[in-house]
Amino acid sequence: MEKHTWADGPFKLVPSPKFTKGSADGIFAANEMAISHNIYIRGLNAIYLQAEGVTTPSEIKDFLTFCQIWVEVIHHHHHIEEEVFFPGVEKALGQEGIMHKNLEQHKAFESGIEDFRKYATTTPGGYSGKELKNLINRFGKLLVDHLHEEITGLLDIQSQFDPKGTVLKTHYLLFEKKLVAQSSLSRHQAFIFGCRDVTFENGVNKNWPDEAPFFVPYLISWFLARDLAGVWRFLPSDFKGNPRRLQFLSQAPPISELPS
Repeated sequence: MEKHTWADGPFKLVPSPKFTKGSADGIFAANEMAISHNIYIRGLNAIYLQAEGVTTPSEIKDFLTFCQIWVEVIHHHHHIEEEVFFPGVEKALGQEGIMHKNLEQHKAFESGIEDFRKYATTTPGGYSGKELKNLINRFGKLLVDHLHEEITGLLDIQSQFDPKGTVLKTHYLLFEKKLVAQSSLSRHQAFIFGCRDVTFENGVNKNWPDEAPFFVPYLISWFLARDLAGVWRFLPSDFKGNPRRLQFLSQAPPISELPS
């Protein structure tokens, strides 16, 4: 298997607690968050690795839409975290400021993602794959470090203040409910389903999301995602979460040039 034909690099995926800790009590929120974070990382990897592989105006237009959707999804996730999850956990546990590190990390990469978002609205004629990758390099490590560290932080909070994980699970589910309710099924959910990898970590999280009816991937594939069919060429998986080779993979850069 060629290096970088899959979206599991160059940015490293987050080990899920269900894989590293097995059936340990209290890990629900951290594990669910890890799955979501890996979806965002795979999306970013798919963008980074295909940025220089698009050439025609049609390909570039669809690719930039794919980039815009990635920004929408991750911005929405962080906004609802700040609005619902973080304050809810702090209040319920009586530990004001316990989520402050996450807020500070959000601020650290905020401007970099905003510059990326602005560039993703450029016209195909002004597009440069190298420039897009340079923009990712300015925020990518900060973002991915945060996505890893938040999981460790949730496990630390659980072990110190919420041994059964009840509080974290309750507020994660409230966060998830609002997140899903405000997401576009044909735009955001299509992106999320197509950035899963049901084979990751020996398939330990292959049934995620547990509450989703079996027909949702088919519904997205057959009906809801058709208007953006060209955009979904850049997904790292099909809508069932089966990973696939990136269709617009450019020549892999030297390891020394990859973000660490």
